[in-house]
Amino acid sequence: MRLPRKSIEVIQVIEYLRAFLIGREAWGQGNMLMIISGAFGVFRTDLVRAIGGYRPRAIGEDFDLITRLHRYLRQQRADYHIQFVPDPMCWTEAPSDLKSLARQRARWQKGLLDVLWINRDMLLRRRYGRIGWLALPYLWLFELLAPIIEIGGIATIVLAACLGVLSQQFFLQFLIFGYAFATVISLGSVLQEEITYKRYNDWQDVARLVTYCFLEHFPYRQLHMI
Repeated sequence: MRLPRKSIEVIQVIEYLRAFLIGREAWGQGNMLMIISGAFGVFRTDLVRAIGGYRPRAIGEDFDLITRLHRYLRQQRADYHIQFVPDPMCWTEAPSDLKSLARQRARWQKGLLDVLWINRDMLLRRRYGRIGWLALPYLWLFELLAPIIEIGGIATIVLAACLGVLSQQFFLQFLIFGYAFATVISLGSVLQEEITYKRYNDWQDVARLVTYCFLEHFPYRQLHMI
């Protein structure tokens, strides 16, 4: 198993490790996993048939299917668990240029909005439990609206610093802390994956992954938000 050569693909490896290995495993532990990767998901066919299979007009069909399964099983008061399993490996093709990456992320965002809007009646509803009270509000705030909130936050902080409203010392400390905190999460994801599964046989690949962790939060994240 080797890393891809292009920098934009290596950064996506780190992004996936953080989202899948750390994020989805945590959501799965709380039975609030809202998406199983379209590249590698296993479903009970009786339940998929019960909800009518894939929705033909769905943009993000994997996310849409999981959300509808949560809805159906919560309405049936069923004892169920949708789990993320980190052990299997699946090869998928990551975008290798900015144009392809932009198209992919735009489609993901449209799919997110599509599913959240159709299932907005589940939001903050008691019958849907932790899905309605925690998982869906998180997706609205920290996934769908995150680019607007983050870009707006960066713009207002920079403007306040330029106008002298914000302490320059605090501004610098804030930037360093934000960058360091996000980078540590990425580093932790890479190291946890390597310590647990040892999938990269060449130490140079691990070193490259660690190095690119310092670029994932800046400038890649700002580009991704835009």
